[in-house]
Amino acid sequence: MKINKHIYTIAFTIGLLSTISCTEGFEELNQDPNSFDKAPPENLFAGVVKNTLDLVGGVMNDQMYLNYASYLGGKGGQFPRYFFTPSLNGYWDRFYVSILKNNQEIIDNFGDNPEYNNRVHIARIWKAYVYSVLVSTFGPVPYEDALQANTTVGYSSEEYIYTEILDLLKDAGTGITLDGDQLLQDPIFNGDNAMWIKFANSLRLKIALRINNGFPSLAQQHGTEAMADEADLISSNAENISMQWGTQQENWSFNYARYVFGDPSPDVVPYANFHFILNLKSYDDPRLPALIDPGSGLIIQDTLLASGSTTNSVVVRYEAPYFGRTLAGTRPLDAWGLDGNDNILNGLDVTSFSQPDSERFFAQDMKYYIITFAEMNFIKAEAKLLGWGGASSVEDYYYAGIDASFEQLEVVGAAEYKEQDGIKWGTESQGDRDIFGVVSSGISADPLDKIVRQRWIALYHHGHDAWCLQKRTRLLPVIPHFAPDGSVDGTYVQIPERMVYALTESGINAEGYSNAVSMLGGDNLYTPLKINKEYQSIDWAGLSAEYNQEFASDWYGNSVDDLIAAGVNYEIVE
Repeated sequence: MKINKHIYTIAFTIGLLSTISCTEGFEELNQDPNSFDKAPPENLFAGVVKNTLDLVGGVMNDQMYLNYASYLGGKGGQFPRYFFTPSLNGYWDRFYVSILKNNQEIIDNFGDNPEYNNRVHIARIWKAYVYSVLVSTFGPVPYEDALQANTTVGYSSEEYIYTEILDLLKDAGTGITLDGDQLLQDPIFNGDNAMWIKFANSLRLKIALRINNGFPSLAQQHGTEAMADEADLISSNAENISMQWGTQQENWSFNYARYVFGDPSPDVVPYANFHFILNLKSYDDPRLPALIDPGSGLIIQDTLLASGSTTNSVVVRYEAPYFGRTLAGTRPLDAWGLDGNDNILNGLDVTSFSQPDSERFFAQDMKYYIITFAEMNFIKAEAKLLGWGGASSVEDYYYAGIDASFEQLEVVGAAEYKEQDGIKWGTESQGDRDIFGVVSSGISADPLDKIVRQRWIALYHHGHDAWCLQKRTRLLPVIPHFAPDGSVDGTYVQIPERMVYALTESGINAEGYSNAVSMLGGDNLYTPLKINKEYQSIDWAGLSAEYNQEFASDWYGNSVDDLIAAGVNYEIVE
């Protein structure tokens, strides 16, 4: 491949500039002008992390991952409507220029110097993390050659890249020494080498589980080794691994800059996904108010027990507190022939719908989690289910994951929540039907179904991981996009299997691109990756659909007394 020469000649400069004026985790660093060619790792790493955060946790999360994970609904734009735009070229370049190339400078310049042993391993951990996002998003991508001063660059296979990055993590997990050199101005762990060891091993287990469908032997090898020493995995919410934006304007979170300070059009503002809310509402999940802000203006008509009665019912009207948008807003399939007058969501102003919690997800200094203790417990539950080892039972890991999620969100009520049918181990539930009556929030007694559902909830707003989870398991109760971008062939489309390569690659890297397409078997949104579980097609247009309001009924309980206790204004209709 003929590499854009300007990319690699300015890459190092971009990395240095990105560290200037960084605060609150991306501190301002003083650079010795006489050591430009070999700047200390600290001069590069803060910028690498900030660029990763802005790209993976910011714009790509907003435009792609959160929609593919069914965390957002009804969002305008080509990416959210399951296509792509020329801005994809910019995402691709930012991965290689602003992040990977600058990070590689640390490895190349100090890899042979024992005084930098820990810091080089930290750079290798970050390389593994970034490549784990790249390969699970695109498939085969340029690997080692892309980070050197070569004029042609080939693409490496998925298996090769996963083998390499899992080995990097294994080496880092054993190679970092607790009393060795520290990363000064560390934006992730503040110089704590023990936590970098835990990051390496926890990410190793997470990636091993992700690739189990495509490369089971490789997955089992690394998964079993990681599970053999649980002390080297994160073990509390205090050890949650995250990147964090800051309160100074140059370090504001993507969401704050775009949606709070930026005064955007209502069409592109993030609204909570209908099916995600349904899976919280159906089980009176106390985490709902911590994750989602209330909507406004949806008046429902509900049949409840009369006040003071256990037998007599009355019809009442009251305002539902939470309601989300499907991926297509509220649009059904035309083939269903539904009467829009029966849709209780029709006619609402778009700004009425619930949004992600503003204090948590639209703060200037919001966090973007890489791995949490809650997720780690669900990962270990599935690893145990696969026979990879573990000191606890699958059931205990599962419950520990729920407890950790409640604790992380500072929410009470986990004990009662875990006793409900469908949530409780070994039980199943019917759940509530969605607005079209084609998908429900029911949960089977299958252990994997329970683990995946709870991991989806615990991962809220961390779209890349949840997208990978769905592609690998196909267990989330979600629907396709019923109003895809006009460039897409079809009246409805499933979540993308991957993202296409940068639009420039077929021209400037024809040989490498051709080889990558050959490995994949195509280059479109629905060319599956090797790690994805085969999608079993559903004839959605042929399903029997009807509008219903199960998703909005019994919000506060099944009686008028429940409304009174909740302080809800209501009107008895009959």
